[in-house]
Amino acid sequence: MAVDVRLVRAVAETQGYAVTLVPFEGYGKGGDGFPVERFAAMAATECQLIMGFPVDVSYPHLPPHVEATAAYASTGFVLVRRSSSRTVSLAELPSGSEVGIAQLDTYAGLLYSTHPNIVMHVYPEDADMLADLQAQRIVAGLAWQPSIERYERMHPRHRAFNVLLLPGEHMLWNLVALYAPESQAAADLFGRGLGQLQRDGRLALLIKPFQPAAAAEAVRSSSRVTGLHLRPAVYLKAAVASDAAVQLIMVADATQEPVKKTRHGPPALYTKDQAEKGAVAYYQNCAMCHGPALDGQLGGHSGPALKGPEFADPSYDFHVNEIFNFVAKLMPSATPGSLPPDQYVAIMAFILQQNGYPEGSRELTYDEAMKSRVPIRYYGK
Repeated sequence: MAVDVRLVRAVAETQGYAVTLVPFEGYGKGGDGFPVERFAAMAATECQLIMGFPVDVSYPHLPPHVEATAAYASTGFVLVRRSSSRTVSLAELPSGSEVGIAQLDTYAGLLYSTHPNIVMHVYPEDADMLADLQAQRIVAGLAWQPSIERYERMHPRHRAFNVLLLPGEHMLWNLVALYAPESQAAADLFGRGLGQLQRDGRLALLIKPFQPAAAAEAVRSSSRVTGLHLRPAVYLKAAVASDAAVQLIMVADATQEPVKKTRHGPPALYTKDQAEKGAVAYYQNCAMCHGPALDGQLGGHSGPALKGPEFADPSYDFHVNEIFNFVAKLMPSATPGSLPPDQYVAIMAFILQQNGYPEGSRELTYDEAMKSRVPIRYYGK
């Protein structure tokens, strides 16, 4: 991102050393198209700092085998409107307002279930949604703020969008630089320069349009200081989050029938017949974007993965009702909500099966899927 370019050059200037800028376009934790394990390999062999990695302020989490510098900015999911529009909350939009979202922005998309006043349109990319917003085909959008910064940089003649950070858990993210333990000296030097920029009052200007780092520090920073002879190679666009952040959804109804759990492991929420029907419905309606193996962009497809430890990482704090709301109301992306209710439930059963949830003797119902607070985890091998 342009913010990272400005920042790392300014940091280097304060400390009297040079940097080599190595552009890299990737995705953040969630790994669609870029497994998170690769960050450690990159940091150990290709660079000393990986700039721009987003860390959820609500649930701090890093890829394995890497450390992080102090946060230098915060960003997140925003409500975006045309510059001529008054920025309002989602709740204040008139009933029937058409709102866009990119299909990878899973967290923000789950807000749809808590705002019946909006009609959601799903786009392949944030850029497609922003183009429709600019052309007044929709009244607002939900987007990852760095994608807006990138779009405006590529379209300098259009008027800047009006943005407002969305409230709630998982909406606010700190930006940090990742590094391997053996690059601690480079991280120390970066931290020293960052502190200098903050004392000089320059940091806030350098990180615009983003905000200062959130008060709740997401990751620890180093306190050691080293010499000035280092020449770090810095990745600029690593870890641009794609599917991050969701506001808390409704708590399950206290009158709902308790979920029957197996003796060990996850609960049995669906029947074998449901999952088999779900497999057919999935291959007919979902596989073209998410892949026959549910591996999404990891398998070269356009949509996010729906199976595996990246999709069901505990730090995402996803629950069945949140995933089901997204699937049932926003999918398929070309015709959201167009499938019969029982097909959506069957597809959810198939997703649960593929993530290692056991079959049971009682079918999952639509209402239960809409309310279930059973955590989404990967129990496969």
